[in-house]
Amino acid sequence: MIMIEKGLPPGAARAAAREAVRQARRRMPKMSGASARGLQPLYGKGYFGIQWSSQVVWYQDHGTQPFTMRSLAGKTIPMWIDDPTGQERRDNPKAKTRVTESGKVQVLIFRRAAQIGARKRVYRRDPKTGLRVLVSDKPASYPGAPGRIAWREASRPWTRPGKRPGAIHPGNVGVRWRHPGLKPRSFLNTSMTFAAQRTGLLAERVYVADKGWRNYVRLHGEEFR
Repeated sequence: MIMIEKGLPPGAARAAAREAVRQARRRMPKMSGASARGLQPLYGKGYFGIQWSSQVVWYQDHGTQPFTMRSLAGKTIPMWIDDPTGQERRDNPKAKTRVTESGKVQVLIFRRAAQIGARKRVYRRDPKTGLRVLVSDKPASYPGAPGRIAWREASRPWTRPGKRPGAIHPGNVGVRWRHPGLKPRSFLNTSMTFAAQRTGLLAERVYVADKGWRNYVRLHGEEFR
């Protein structure tokens, strides 16, 4: 991601790029801090910017739409969950733990996603006939299966304005293995704009460059002078 500043000398461009990276690392969400450490300054005559190595940075910055994680069907999924009370650690003392960059304690658990369309059937044996009797037949925990509705609108008089009491909250669609999506944070653009102002530059339009952008600069270098 680059900002074109015509006539910008390389020294000033380097200062602006370093400031942009510093601000982006401070503003972006961090779990282990690996993505933040992967941000690097990008600069040259007439431009400065930020480059990154992980696609996660782009998704964190621009956000994603909710989606059903169908690719997880039939797989065992490791999951880091928050454990603020320590209950998970007490239940499983041998489980791996970690502390995130923001200070949250998390515990590693494993969950298995069933195959698409699988059913979970429970039988019991009839004491009189000795035959197995089906007592429960419901969808297994596969991606897209109906799940519990754990989040509804509050009842009166605590219902939010314009909402219906008891209605299913849009953040809880009642579908298993449904990713809620990520809200856009726009920390890259904000950091570059802040860096430009901090170094005495007039903030210009920010461009997202692909792998061939350096060839474009060589062919159309007059735009950067």
